[in-house]
Amino acid sequence: MEWMIGRRIKIKTSSDEEIEGLIYTFDRITNCIALDCSTGSRHSRKSLAFRIIKISHIKDIVTVTSDEAAAPLQDPAIAHTSKLTSYLPVNMVHLDRIVARENEAAKAMRQQAAKIGVGVTKEGQDIFDALTKTLPCRWANDSIVVMDEVIITPPYDVDSCKANASAAPSLARVKKVLEGERRRLKIGST
Repeated sequence: MEWMIGRRIKIKTSSDEEIEGLIYTFDRITNCIALDCSTGSRHSRKSLAFRIIKISHIKDIVTVTSDEAAAPLQDPAIAHTSKLTSYLPVNMVHLDRIVARENEAAKAMRQQAAKIGVGVTKEGQDIFDALTKTLPCRWANDSIVVMDEVIITPPYDVDSCKANASAAPSLARVKKVLEGERRRLKIGST
């Protein structure tokens, strides 16, 4: 099939759909061809229209000559060529960059998931979300741990804040921020 790359063809699929385009590439592993079905000779990235078709789904292939007459494709010697022109270059795919992006995305998703409390009330989640905007927070079961020093247990009010004596300044700061966030969220004291 490689000898057909760059030729304008018309194909008829097993579902009787007719598709015309330039053969852009053939993949032996997937046994598919990629057709550029764009119209016109000038291509820009936005106007390219590619179709990927499995060879097993093709009923008939004919080549299209410059005067739009069609001839069956059987042999490279009788096939008419149509040059691939003005395509944007296909750059090398850097697998290490793709793996790094995938790892970064997975890490970001784990961080987002860690910000969602399991078995907590909507009020508890709202308070956590508000606190994380100004203070580093994480969930420990249904308790909010702030700055790794202060623990806020349900019902997540100022009286629910606990810390060691050595973390008294942090406790005072967290209580003040929590009180302000509860006021902003219009959550009454319980």
